[in-house]
Amino acid sequence: MSATMSKQIPISIALMMASIGSVFLIYVIWNAWMRTDFDLTAISAWSDISWQIAEVDSRGRIIRLGPHPFAIATMIALVTVCFVAFATGAWQFLTGNEIIRKRTNDAISNRLDKVGQELDDEVLAFMRVLREHINLSSTHSQMLENVDKALPGATSIEQVRAIVQRLMSDNKKTKSEVDALNARLQNSQAQIEKLRAALIESQSLGMIDAVTQLKNRHWLQRNLPREVNAASENERPLSLIMADVDHFKKINDTFGHAVGDEILRRFSELLSKNIKAGDFAVRFGGEEFVLILPHTDLKNARDLGELIRSELENKKWMHHKTGLPIGTVTASFGIAQLQANENHDSLLERADAKLYEAKAAGCNCVRVGNGLM
Repeated sequence: MSATMSKQIPISIALMMASIGSVFLIYVIWNAWMRTDFDLTAISAWSDISWQIAEVDSRGRIIRLGPHPFAIATMIALVTVCFVAFATGAWQFLTGNEIIRKRTNDAISNRLDKVGQELDDEVLAFMRVLREHINLSSTHSQMLENVDKALPGATSIEQVRAIVQRLMSDNKKTKSEVDALNARLQNSQAQIEKLRAALIESQSLGMIDAVTQLKNRHWLQRNLPREVNAASENERPLSLIMADVDHFKKINDTFGHAVGDEILRRFSELLSKNIKAGDFAVRFGGEEFVLILPHTDLKNARDLGELIRSELENKKWMHHKTGLPIGTVTASFGIAQLQANENHDSLLERADAKLYEAKAAGCNCVRVGNGLM
């Protein structure tokens, strides 16, 4: 298999295919070993007679016929190994997306940290060059001041000429140093602009969900602690809404993933439309979303949740290709308000617990919690 094809086939799929092929190969090899008359046609005319062991009497008559213990034990062991390999491959295939997503998020996070550190280093270098520029200007000013003091005392042309020559020499040296500093400043400025663009690109790639264009879970993990700390320090309310599209798997299975993605996009637009400036809408994962609502108490958060729930329930959905109605799409909501001395993990857990209650209550409803768990 070529390197290109090996990159295209996931390891989990290759493992599953190899395990299936191994079972067939075990059968062929074992059949060839156990049969003295093996040929290609024997594969399709398999019989377990050759896999049995017989006892005969003194006249050559069979008195007992039973399975060959070594053959059966070996076959079971090999098939079990293949089954375990297949199950391992299936598990990797089913969980691989989450692992890949985590690795991607980690890689983006590392890239952001690296670019940010490089940007900090370049800004420090820029500041050092500026300080050198200031020191050089100060030295040059001091030199001019000394010349100004020395000129009135010059009593001969030779003394004036010496002062002027020293002034010209120092000025030439200063000009050379200024030119070098300017070149360094221009290089630092270009590098800072380049790093700033790279940082913006990295943040855009790492913090935005590709389907909905909302902020993603990676953004939430980085910024929710900051919002919680700010609310606690300023003693202002902050509420969190967790929303989940009801029966989303059934929608995907019935109408396809393209329709499912379109519903997620429209739901994202509904969330963004109803939140105020300073609020944040985040795709938490799958069909689950989070709204961060600074300066919003529990009552107003509940009113917002009910508004979004009602608008979604009353929305008419049509298949984008066939024009056939899809039916009603609903969502469930769990809401919690930040409590004194509470951290972001606890707040998120309480909102998630209320979302679970809404699901257990039959979906398409809002559940609100105020106390710590």
